[in-house]
Amino acid sequence: MHQLMSNHYQGMWFDPSKDVGAGAEHSPYRWNGLTWQLDGKSYVNERVVGVHYTGWHFVAKVRGESVPKPVRALQYWGADDHSWSPKIPVHGGAAAVHASYDDHDCTSRDACRRAYGLPGTVTNFSWESAWWVNQVVADQVYTRKDRAAPVVLAARAALHDKLAQALTKAEAHAVKLFSAGNASAATGILSDHAVAAGALATATWKALWQELIVTFVDGKTLTADPKNEVCGCEKASATFTDEWKAKVIADAGDHYRKPNDDAVAVGKPLHGKPTRDKLTIRGVAP
Repeated sequence: MHQLMSNHYQGMWFDPSKDVGAGAEHSPYRWNGLTWQLDGKSYVNERVVGVHYTGWHFVAKVRGESVPKPVRALQYWGADDHSWSPKIPVHGGAAAVHASYDDHDCTSRDACRRAYGLPGTVTNFSWESAWWVNQVVADQVYTRKDRAAPVVLAARAALHDKLAQALTKAEAHAVKLFSAGNASAATGILSDHAVAAGALATATWKALWQELIVTFVDGKTLTADPKNEVCGCEKASATFTDEWKAKVIADAGDHYRKPNDDAVAVGKPLHGKPTRDKLTIRGVAP
């Protein structure tokens, strides 16, 4: 379900990452809404499943009588775009969540969040808000999908593995306490687990944004290079597919075309003006 709700119709007729609107890095998103017009004709942008304007999302898992009631409902909850955000497991019996995921009873209403002193609103950025932290990571993918998406998905898979391990331990401990009749302590375990899951997700995503901004700033891709005495790194320009280059040429024609390199190779001048071998210029020849 996590994967299905992150879908962008990859490889299907509806896949929006193939046409010119996807840009050089094949973004499946469009910023101009679902419809647009030109020359009296109307067009539609396909709405992918995992959309950039998602506020929050969840996948619920409900189990039967094999576990105590407070453990039966398990919600994998995430803020912002389902495609790139982490999802933290929260039990129905939990009585608290981490502050970065806390929304009180506000359903994201800004005035309500301000009234309760919660971090971050739509108009006020906060590093203590999971929604904003997830936003800035996703925003790196929107403009650098080919390069950034694999990094984010690998980080999310690693985080989800850690969360799954913690979930297994917390549930086993809570079920044991519920079975022993110690409901208060068991509920405390579920609450502590929910708080810890949120704290780990937000801290991990903050660090991930830092990694992304360092790796891809200014359109470059940074890799470690111990031999480089300046930064210990190498910065390579982004590479584009031949398919994208063809689209640029189809639109721009010869606007960006360099003079024929073959003419240079055989020593032919590129224009009708007098030329001179630069090695005959004083100070140039060795």
